[in-house]
Amino acid sequence: MKNEMYRGGLPAESTAGSHFMSDIRVEERQEYSEEQIRKYLDRIEYRGDRKVNLKNLTYLQKLHLTHIPYENLDPMNGVPISLQPQGLYEKMILHRRGGFCFELQGLFCCLLRSLGYHVAQFAGRFMDERGVIQMRRHRILVVTLEGKRYVCDVGVRSESSRIPLELTDGLIQEDGISRYCFQKDMFYGSVLMQKERGKEWKPLLGFTEEIQTDDDFVMPSFYCENHPESTFNKYMKVSIFTGKNDLTIVGNTYKVYESARVAESRLISSREEAVRILKEKFNIEVPSNYLRLLS
Repeated sequence: MKNEMYRGGLPAESTAGSHFMSDIRVEERQEYSEEQIRKYLDRIEYRGDRKVNLKNLTYLQKLHLTHIPYENLDPMNGVPISLQPQGLYEKMILHRRGGFCFELQGLFCCLLRSLGYHVAQFAGRFMDERGVIQMRRHRILVVTLEGKRYVCDVGVRSESSRIPLELTDGLIQEDGISRYCFQKDMFYGSVLMQKERGKEWKPLLGFTEEIQTDDDFVMPSFYCENHPESTFNKYMKVSIFTGKNDLTIVGNTYKVYESARVAESRLISSREEAVRILKEKFNIEVPSNYLRLLS
């Protein structure tokens, strides 16, 4: 058979009984048991009711950001990451660790679905390198609630929205630290713009709306863990929000951001100091066999 450019449709002899499965729905099952939900909510110190509404969704996101840190200690030390719901639960809830975006967003997605929220997952591209089209390596969660859609993100290392953002083009929203707005782009799809105080608007990330399953994030996660060009296996990337502050470690530098501005910065000089800061500031107990922390 000749190789010909696809021009749409199917050969006549192939159309009988065929379809593109456009009616298939991605299953949104409850991943966590009642006991697991209770322990999860205890972990983030959630004390509200479990009604499915925007108020509670906002509260859950804020608490997640202030209790479960962003961290990449596993890739730094060659420890494989599980994106399975139970693996995420054991690591971040039972063992009180953190994770990077695929883990944090996966965990939060499982919680929200277990509580009754309708969550769709998409794949996004960061846009923090001017002139560079980055690969899709961010897990996007969109919650449909009361006739509107909200982007919920607990998996960005730097300053990002602390509240669910309504997915409406041109609507300016504020979380107390920064202003946010979605714009449409022919290539990137929905682009999330951010304006920190005293700074210009800038794009954070963009995503198109092809539904992703949990398995679709395995390959980009594996890239981040193992590829020689990945930065996730080269140096520490750690972050947690506290009120209006953002505490971070990037490489060997610990910083405190107050309202998106650097208030403190100091160099970490030893593994022992890194272990102490991770415990005191991020509540991370570093396993004794994790020898690689500093780059």
